[in-house]
Amino acid sequence: MNSPLLKASPLPGKSKLSTTEVSQTATPPVSKGKASAPPPTRTSTSSSSPQPTQTASLSSTTKPPVPLSRNPKGTTPPVKPNTPASTSKLLPQPPGGNPPAPPPTVPMAQPNPPPRILGTAPEPYNGKGDTAIAFWNALENYFTVNATTFDTDAKKVSSALTYFKQGTQAGDWASDHIATILARNPVNYGTWQDFRDAFKAQFIPLETQNEAIQSIYNTPQRNWEFSKWYQEWSRYARQANVDEATKMYAFRRALDTALHNKLLQLSLMPTMLAGLVEKAREFDKNWCTFAGPTRGFQ
Repeated sequence: MNSPLLKASPLPGKSKLSTTEVSQTATPPVSKGKASAPPPTRTSTSSSSPQPTQTASLSSTTKPPVPLSRNPKGTTPPVKPNTPASTSKLLPQPPGGNPPAPPPTVPMAQPNPPPRILGTAPEPYNGKGDTAIAFWNALENYFTVNATTFDTDAKKVSSALTYFKQGTQAGDWASDHIATILARNPVNYGTWQDFRDAFKAQFIPLETQNEAIQSIYNTPQRNWEFSKWYQEWSRYARQANVDEATKMYAFRRALDTALHNKLLQLSLMPTMLAGLVEKAREFDKNWCTFAGPTRGFQ
């Protein structure tokens, strides 16, 4: 007896499955590059115990679909190396490697300012014989202190000629000296020693020097205060223009006798006039301190 649910398939070679069985058969998803899942086990609708559908079975055993990949099965996709930027935009490098770094910039040295003038220039000389030595000593001291400025004989001579007072005998002499220098071709101021000799020959005559030599022997201290006496005596010593030994001998001769004897007791006698004067000043100060206001030692 034929069942009313089963009908003959009009197409030959087809399975005679019922519509219910066909609907219960789940078709697994197709995945490229993966093995196909095994076909599900056929179940009958007439079974008394409910069977899980093929869809639930596949969800627990089948991995989710893998996205399509161009790589063959089981191979690791190649890692693209980091390629540098296009070399067409880079500047060409010179041969032999990179050029050395430029040296650090050195600030330009500022020009040295002119040296500062020290001291005071001497007063213009008027030609008087009693002030000639004092003027010349002040002039030489001024040039010595500012040796960085007056560093040549030409600078000294040309500058010294400006310290002679115009309208006097000294100013006329300086004017004639300048005219002689400028008439030379080329201009030549000569040496400083030649200028010194010319000045002394003009303004410190021989008789003036002889008078000064006599004065350093004939100006004794006696009862004078030492500082006042030495100021007068040293003026003659400058005009005498004698050597150091002559000045020291004349100084000791002109001192008070007690001071002279005190200097003779020194175990080490000073070798310069300045040292001898300092010792005599010290002895005179001690005598005035302990002996009272009386001047002199006699």
